[in-house]
Amino acid sequence: MLKVAVVPNLTKEAAQACTNEVLDVLAGCGCETVLKTDLFTSHGTYQEKVEDTLLSCDVFIAIGGDGTIIHTAKLAASMGKPTLGVNAGKLGFTAGVERHELALLPNLIHGDYQEERRLMLSVELSCQGHPYQFFALNDAVVSGEPAKIMDYNMVLGRRSYRYRADGFIVATPTGSTAYSLSAGGPVIEPNMDCLVYTPICPHSLFNRSVIFGTESQLLVDIPENIGKLYLSVDGETPLEIFPGDSLRFSPADRVARFIRLGSQDFYDILNQKIIETRQ
Repeated sequence: MLKVAVVPNLTKEAAQACTNEVLDVLAGCGCETVLKTDLFTSHGTYQEKVEDTLLSCDVFIAIGGDGTIIHTAKLAASMGKPTLGVNAGKLGFTAGVERHELALLPNLIHGDYQEERRLMLSVELSCQGHPYQFFALNDAVVSGEPAKIMDYNMVLGRRSYRYRADGFIVATPTGSTAYSLSAGGPVIEPNMDCLVYTPICPHSLFNRSVIFGTESQLLVDIPENIGKLYLSVDGETPLEIFPGDSLRFSPADRVARFIRLGSQDFYDILNQKIIETRQ
């Protein structure tokens, strides 16, 4: 019998009704369910909790928008579990099924689905002599205070570069349709193994995004700057970084496993979502 962790973000308007529908379908299929409603606060802020009840689950179902699905998929990836995203938000690029398609949910139990393995990003930070490591499924963003430009040194391959910009984004293929896209970065198929660096409002006529492969890593040193600088991973609470700190961006040693029901491919979904945002 399949054991399913159902993780809704109840701050989303449609999430409660959608969660009830999902639980009804799973119960009708004879599944054991674990309902986790405390991974997101009343303000929608994610707070990770790894518990034995989750470790024993076979699959996670995240109900909400892209942020909900991303955070749940990261939690599931830390346990080697797959995630099915049910869109109860706006865009839902990472959703494997829309709310009006919940009749397809029994396909999950019968094994009739596609599984996509998505590259994740490792962010290693040396902050005032203390090492930290973070994992991102979408992106990591380094930026300064509002209306403050920042300087930083970047090493990619054997060459070192000096940049001035409002900040920069390092995104996975999954995250290429998020902030990086808004900053002028390319759209990358989510099943590709690469990372993309995109500067934010660079003080240059020629700075563009750079795509680099899984054998490469991006090193960034933080020199003295005017104002404070921050690192944010997958939109979580920013962490202040300081002159002399260094960052290393590289492919993570874990992958996110996404379940997709139905037959739509990435470009079908991309075109559909772009049309929706224009309406």
